[in-house]
Amino acid sequence: MRGVPCRPKSEQSTRLRERVMKFPGIQYAVLCIIAVLLVTTTGVEARYAAIVHQAQTRLAAAGHDPGVLDGAMGRNTARAITAYQTEKGLEQTGTLDSATLQSLAIGTDPGLAVADWRTVPDKAEIDALSKPINDPENPFADYRRHAPAAGLDLPGLAILSAMNQSADLFGSRGPEHPRHSKQGLKLLRGCLKTTHFPDHWSDITVHYYCQMSLPRRCYTNALAGKSTRGVKLARTRAYSGCAKGRLADSEPFKWVTKSQPEIFQYLMFAQTHAFKHDQEQSIINAFYGVEDPANRSECKRKRPVRTEDPHDGTHCLVDKVMRRKLVGRGR
Repeated sequence: MRGVPCRPKSEQSTRLRERVMKFPGIQYAVLCIIAVLLVTTTGVEARYAAIVHQAQTRLAAAGHDPGVLDGAMGRNTARAITAYQTEKGLEQTGTLDSATLQSLAIGTDPGLAVADWRTVPDKAEIDALSKPINDPENPFADYRRHAPAAGLDLPGLAILSAMNQSADLFGSRGPEHPRHSKQGLKLLRGCLKTTHFPDHWSDITVHYYCQMSLPRRCYTNALAGKSTRGVKLARTRAYSGCAKGRLADSEPFKWVTKSQPEIFQYLMFAQTHAFKHDQEQSIINAFYGVEDPANRSECKRKRPVRTEDPHDGTHCLVDKVMRRKLVGRGR
């Protein structure tokens, strides 16, 4: 069994290989497989893209099995794409080229203008959307790890207005803006770069939420169990506790309940892949004043990165490759 080829490339798996060389026979073979799986898992997560996740959802719905809805362009997904292209009479590239994305009704226009693609939902609609959880027929609240991309529209102009309102009030603007404050910008960047890895939140959710330097404390602490004796509250229960003044730091949270409760709930109660990615990016880029999302230097200069974003200036794009996989966990 010592002749089984095992060449893991990462530093972590190289150290593991050095250790398993001490084990004879079957033990070495088993541990070698573990090392290879370590590399494979890391590589898949490094290739994660939300646009692929959305495409996998559409392919599965069209009857072409892409395998696990994991946002990684693996062999199963490539085969599903080719089969779909054959069925639709498209060029069989096996990739998500522009014609295939258009056929799948997935937008990738980096210059998409912000619009109200839907109206702001009222409380009755939000209550209906947030229940039941993990129901395939209710993708808004489907928090499972490999939940499908729901592809829901956003009230874009209303969200952008809400973000501007909170940023102006709490000073979470860039140094060139008249409403900028060092503390506000520091809190914004700290929220986006949190070590807690909010990889179960969509892009628009993270950027919208991080503007609220003061009100968000109540909600964050309730989700983390810091204000509830270690009990991590579900998103809907955390909101209720903060809105009704039952939790710590509820006083600043009153601003949310008075100014934008429906927008907050629509964005915060949704599962990770609820919204259309091109709409998300257009709102975020407009907020930070990014005129050309494909310009890497402008993107780096104007738009701060979240923990999971790539660091090469492509984080303003719809089809960016995330550093960490966005998973459907959470409640």
